Amino acid sequence: MEREPDNPYVAVFAPLLIEDDDALRARAPALWRRVQTAPLEPAARDVLAQVLEFWFFERFRGLTAKEIWAMLNLVTPIQETRAYQSIFAEGKAEGEAKGKAEGKASALRRQLTRRFGALPDWVGLRIDAASIEQLDAWLDDIFDAESLVALIGPAPD
Repeated sequence: MEREPDNPYVAVFAPLLIEDDDALRARAPALWRRVQTAPLEPAARDVLAQVLEFWFFERFRGLTAKEIWAMLNLVTPIQETRAYQSIFAEGKAEGEAKGKAEGKASALRRQLTRRFGALPDWVGLRIDAASIEQLDAWLDDIFDAESLVALIGPAPD
């Protein structure tokens, strides 16, 4: 780092090279600026910024993303960062999967009630705990089953 202080490729590895946390915190904004202002293609700059950000997250695991970005003096709104967008996308996908499962569970309850009458509590509990694949299997087999027990399984003891 002393030999090539302006090299953005060296700056990216500062969180691995600087042992003292306080010293690293003090140098964090300059390291970030070094990467952001380097005369590089935008794609290369983005990759280096992601790598530097990753190493800071690894090094300071006890800090929140907001605290790390404050340390780097980032002025980019949090919603525009790749880390935020990645986390948001994961949450959205999980929410969609949960909504899909809830929709299938609701459809199964309606069909079971229509076919077999009022459902015992244990059936509702089993439906709530079922995977999407299991819900699909029950929905596929509902017209062939002769009883709730034949379709869902026996009531727990």
